[in-house]
Amino acid sequence: MIDRIVWLITLIKFAGFYLGEVIVSNFRVARDVLSPRPAISPGIVAVPLGDLTDRQIWFLATLLTMTPGTLSLEVDEVARKLYLHCLYTQPSPTELREMIEVNYVRPLCVLV
Repeated sequence: MIDRIVWLITLIKFAGFYLGEVIVSNFRVARDVLSPRPAISPGIVAVPLGDLTDRQIWFLATLLTMTPGTLSLEVDEVARKLYLHCLYTQPSPTELREMIEVNYVRPLCVLV
């Protein structure tokens, strides 16, 4: 019973976070598309996958690709990394990786 409650709370929190992330990302990308001087800092970021299952990796890659400004490029099975092309790598790729770990990977470990 406790596991179901934790799962439901995690689902609601993640759904709210993800919806907000998609909305903010849409506006950010639209602003830069329409701007004469876009504030993009594109780059490729390697996100460590740790002990995620194939299913969790699939969900992570799909959710990140559906967020405007990011695109999953490849999953390196040997190095256990997901390579992302990001329009915004600021303030740093390290902070971006940490944000993905906290806001995407941890909830996915509970949900999937």
